[in-house]
Amino acid sequence: MKTNHKTPLNHWFLLLIYLPLFPLMTTSCQGESPCTDYQLGNPAEIDFKSTINFCTEPISITFSKILGDSRCPENVQCIWQGVVELEVVIAVNGTEEKFSLSSYPPFNNIPSEVSFMGYLFKLVDVTPYPNTTKSYTEKDYTVILQVDKEEE
Repeated sequence: MKTNHKTPLNHWFLLLIYLPLFPLMTTSCQGESPCTDYQLGNPAEIDFKSTINFCTEPISITFSKILGDSRCPENVQCIWQGVVELEVVIAVNGTEEKFSLSSYPPFNNIPSEVSFMGYLFKLVDVTPYPNTTKSYTEKDYTVILQVDKEEE
């Protein structure tokens, strides 16, 4: 009758085979945000302090800051519309840059759209809209941007 004995040599052999592969098995997706199938030309929602990644384009966008929100509350009649200004961090092909965007560019000469690395990033909306009966914090905000490829 034959007995099956495992020797320490068998264990060392397996260790030598699998040890070099261990870093590859444990780090393949760490630190990467999952991509979502955002489409160029369609609005994309980004929550405050969140990042979105496009699956089909080398683009990621982070909504990093509210610089100011003086929009007229929706339940009030105002003599002017007010303005919301924010900061986004855009990365294209690994090149990253901060941009300020505004809902009303003439107010502080902050644009509502920016061109970067062959793409056009347009501010569509910022929610929630101010209301005198509700109070909002930065974490309640969502920015809606549209990304288009620039024509060459």
